[in-house]
Parts: sequence; C-alpha cells; structure tokens
Amino acid sequence: MNESAIPALSDALKLEFGSLLLLDRLMSYESLRREREELEKTIATMEADLKDRKKGFFHSDEEEYAIETLKEDLRQARQALTEVESEQEQQAGNRLHVALAERDESGLEPLVKEMEHRGWLEIGEDDYFKVTEKGTDVYQHLLTQQQSYIAHFDVYAFVDLNEGVFADPENDLLEGDRWSDLRVAVAEFKGIDPYRVVFLSMLSSEVFFDDPDWKFNLAMGTLFNDLEGLTQQQLRVADLGYEDEEGEVLGAEVIEDVIAQGTELAQARAQEQRQRQIQFETPDEQIITTTYYW
Repeated sequence: MNESAIPALSDALKLEFGSLLLLDRLMSYESLRREREELEKTIATMEADLKDRKKGFFHSDEEEYAIETLKEDLRQARQALTEVESEQEQQAGNRLHVALAERDESGLEPLVKEMEHRGWLEIGEDDYFKVTEKGTDVYQHLLTQQQSYIAHFDVYAFVDLNEGVFADPENDLLEGDRWSDLRVAVAEFKGIDPYRVVFLSMLSSEVFFDDPDWKFNLAMGTLFNDLEGLTQQQLRVADLGYEDEEGEVLGAEVIEDVIAQGTELAQARAQEQRQRQIQFETPDEQIITTTYYW
C-alpha cells in the first residue's frame, strides 16, 4: 500500500460537511412546506374558479365538461395536499428549534451559528430555524454536485483491474474480491479532494442518516469517523503500479487508462439515461471541487 497516507479529515471540512448535512435535512422539511403552500394556493384558485363556473341554472355540455374536469383536478390536488402534509409530518423531526439545549441538541450549536453567520438559516415565527433564500441556493448547488458525482465518479466504484472491465450494476454481482473501488484514486489523480467525493457518495445514498442518533453523533464529532476511515482505506494511485515482463508500469499510467475507459463508459450511460428521460443534463465535473466555506 501507498505509504503516503491521506491526511486526517480537517476540522474545517467537518464543519462544512456537518453544515451541509443539517441543510440537507432541513430542506427535506422546507421543500415540503413550500410545496404545501403552493398546493394550498392552487386549491384556493381552483375552488374559486369552480364556484364561478357553477353559477346559474343551465350549462352547456361544454361547460358541464369543464366543470367535471375541474372537479377531478381539484380532487387530485386535495389528495396531493394530503400526501404532502403526511410526509411533512414525518419529516418534522429534522427541524431545529432555537431551544437546542432543551432538546438535547446543544452540541449542534456551533454548526447552527456558523450557518446563521453565513446567511443559510434564520429564525422563523414559530421559533424553528428555516432555510433562507441563500441557503436554498447553496442546497440547489449541493444537489448539482451530487448529480455531477454520480455522472463522473460512480462508474469507478467497481472496477475489475485484472480484466480491465467495469461492473454493470444492473447485471453483475457486486460482491467478492473481483471489484476494486477506484473513486479515491481517480479523485487523487484529478486533484479533487477524496473526502469530498466520498462525502457526496455517502450523502447521495443517505448513509449518514441510517442511524436515528445521527444528530447526536454529529454533535459529538463522531459522525464522520466512517467517512474518514473509508476514505483512507481506499486504493491510491501509487497502489495501482505493477511490474510485468516489459518492466514497471506506474500507477499513474494505470489510472489514466482507467479514467479514459471510465469517461467513455460514463458518457455512454448518460446518453442511455437521456434517451430514457432520466437525466437531461450532466453537470460539469469541476463543480465537485466547490467548497461552501470560503
């Protein structure tokens, strides 16, 4: 293994990543709140329109059809509102009250203060923190980062170095010693912070939130232990070097070839997704390097 170990996760990155995690959870509620408000406005408009259309005793067939269509649209909107309200109630636990100490969440205060200082959060009328317009912009950028990670790095999660092939997630058995995870090596070669790549991976799969006590672990500073350990255990560029009958092959040569093949494969998969209308635009890879605490 490469003797040059990846440095420990810095306090600055822990602060940034912790803030992004809180923002992600707060937006899970905030997005639903905004959706509910839009639905309520839509329903109010539809109800007023229906009331106006039903005036009078006689309606033409065309008017009756319009009324019945509007009734059905209104029914669907009300059903959507019920579903959003139910989901919003389930996400209520992700909210943060100003009285953090009373809710055994005082350890999150440094993160919350930093987010307030940066203009991501403000206190709402109900004494719960809410995401500001600036915070929403940061969150949207974070989502784009995750899309870029998936588009440009997911392909390197399972690589058969002996056969020189990439796993097909839909058909290959992704177990055993056959596959190597080269995402950290690729990030290292491209000059992208490996911790950021692994963070985006874990955030996209919501691994951080598997433990119901994730807030406590975040406050205690232990939530990123797995992130740090996992990142430091991955193969580095220097680990990929080998010798054959023609001499030494440097790890940099191996990863260059892997990246060339992986880029072509990722583009082909993106094209297939576009044809399926799953993904319309692939974010530029450079967005992954964005930091939020500058």
